[in-house]
Amino acid sequence: MSNPIPIHIYSDGGYFEKQDIGGWGMVIFKDKQELLRLSGWQKHASSLEMELKAALNALQQLNHSLSPLESYQITLFTDSRILIEGLSQKIKHWRQTHWIHKSGNPIKYQPLWEALDTLTQHHHIQWQWVKAHNGNHGNTLADQLAREAVTERYDLDKV
Repeated sequence: MSNPIPIHIYSDGGYFEKQDIGGWGMVIFKDKQELLRLSGWQKHASSLEMELKAALNALQQLNHSLSPLESYQITLFTDSRILIEGLSQKIKHWRQTHWIHKSGNPIKYQPLWEALDTLTQHHHIQWQWVKAHNGNHGNTLADQLAREAVTERYDLDKV
């Protein structure tokens, strides 16, 4: 079998608290060439929800873009430690506790966590933390896409 093709995904979410609007962005590189970029927004969102949606949309799009005949080495870069810890460490515990936090409250965004976990079962995903706003090209692009998803639709000073 040939060497696996490197796939690098950068995902980011953002939240404009004053306007209660969130945005997400993602970009996928296949063998160092940009394959796809997408973004979206929604009202009444949170930063974590947008981080989850950015990664989820990236993995969903990846499933549509990859050939089943090839081998891939997939790395998803995110500046959200909560996202990485949730999927790599906490999700098993959440399932055992029926998605109830030790405080007694339900775990937020259970459907998003479960959908992400399901998609990661299809491919071996290496989750990689990257420091936000630190000059990383992919992270900067994902952040810009998330911001533009909101600012292109709203004059934030008037919302």
